[in-house]
Amino acid sequence: MKTDDLIQALSTDLPPASSRRLDRRLLLCLIPAGVLVLVVVGLWLGFRPDLLPAMRGPTFWAKAAYTAVMTVAGFWLLARLGRPGAPVRAPLVLLGLTLAMVGGLAMFELFAMPMPQRMPAVMGDSARVCAPNIAILSALAAPVVFWAARAFAPTRPMLAGAAAGLLTGGLATTLYGLHCPENTAAFVAVWYTLGMMLAVSGGAVIGRFVFRW
Repeated sequence: MKTDDLIQALSTDLPPASSRRLDRRLLLCLIPAGVLVLVVVGLWLGFRPDLLPAMRGPTFWAKAAYTAVMTVAGFWLLARLGRPGAPVRAPLVLLGLTLAMVGGLAMFELFAMPMPQRMPAVMGDSARVCAPNIAILSALAAPVVFWAARAFAPTRPMLAGAAAGLLTGGLATTLYGLHCPENTAAFVAVWYTLGMMLAVSGGAVIGRFVFRW
């Protein structure tokens, strides 16, 4: 019998656990994780000086909506992967549609610009530090999220770890937006997404060991 088949067989004999209780545990862990990231953003990076005026405009909330949806997709995907046999199609569709929408908006924005403005729109003023900063903030939230997720019983540890990485990456990127003044869709589509994908990659590696049976 293959290892995956053995895990699947064992998981069918596990006593049923309350899905609401497990989801609540994971959801509640986002509070200390978010507070930790928020404190580090404030003390290390600093909040953008025009934060209050920016919050009165649509760009700030558009960025926050993108990263918040990615956080929701990560939470939903992790909750599904943590239950043997649970379907993952719906969270994957949400993830794919969100990425496609943001990518399409970025392409539309770039094609509407004169050629000399396109590269500055992509690079902004902080391209070199954006993704690494997001990865570092995600790493700060990861221990809390992975600890809470150990209550689940994933049969695909790397995929569950990647989902946990997406959850921490989305949370960290949302709070990073309180510091980042970049306001083009192209910048967000490239560098915010890259930062979250770094968290996903790291989460997959961690999940291979943390979620191992």
